[in-house]
Amino acid sequence: MTNDIKKIGFIGLGSMGGAQARELAKLPIPLTVYDVMPKAMEPFAGTATLARSMAEVGEDADVVGICVQDDNQVLQCVDPLLPAMKPGSVLLIHSTVKPATIIAIAERAAASGITVLDASVSRTEMTKDGPFVFCMTGGDEAVAKRVQIVLDAFSTNTLHVGPLGSAMALKICNNLASWSAIMLGLETVSLAEAAGVPLDKLLTVMKRNGVLTPPAQSFIAARANQNADVQAMMKTQAGIGEKDLSLAEALASGAHTQAPIASFIRQTIKQKITAVFSK
Repeated sequence: MTNDIKKIGFIGLGSMGGAQARELAKLPIPLTVYDVMPKAMEPFAGTATLARSMAEVGEDADVVGICVQDDNQVLQCVDPLLPAMKPGSVLLIHSTVKPATIIAIAERAAASGITVLDASVSRTEMTKDGPFVFCMTGGDEAVAKRVQIVLDAFSTNTLHVGPLGSAMALKICNNLASWSAIMLGLETVSLAEAAGVPLDKLLTVMKRNGVLTPPAQSFIAARANQNADVQAMMKTQAGIGEKDLSLAEALASGAHTQAPIASFIRQTIKQKITAVFSK
């Protein structure tokens, strides 16, 4: 409920976090944002308070979201943030990290009366305005309901998964499926071209029978419209994919099972994407 949340903080204003904060800024609740890159905060001048530090984001905030790149960056945010946050506040971790990282942070936060939820996000809409992700939460379901207004600001769908860390595990599994489809799509297109199959006809069939996922379609489209910016972006995406697949391997190891497809794609993703996006 709006009356329960009087201030929101948000750290990490990259492609995903920046768009989440864009939607949060539309709420009738004061928003404070921070990013280590000052330029990333510029679009929020006039719609949010631009913090000078991570600690400032947490001061008097009822809810704080973190959306940065990996486990190490999340921990670098948490170290200054937790001492500044007040008892009863909620920390939402949107970054894709190990479930064990979420649990360790929650144990630290609990000592100060702060509740942590994993609140992983997966894009559902390719849009520059409006809600655009599916947000999955893990942890105390009552707390998730208490911050629903925050989640709804940027989410087309929300789902409470279960105990702390469970939403992050779900996101890692989803990422495995997504990257598998992307890499398979790129390989399929390369094979089709080599075999003389018309690309437009191939994509028509793949769309109709459902094997062409939206992420794979976006990579295939980028492949056909390459320039230096696209190639640089795809190099970054390859690094993200490698990290996501490493998380899938770690999740499998912790669950005493195997993920051979995750391992194979992780080992080949940078080489494959570099080859495709260097023409």
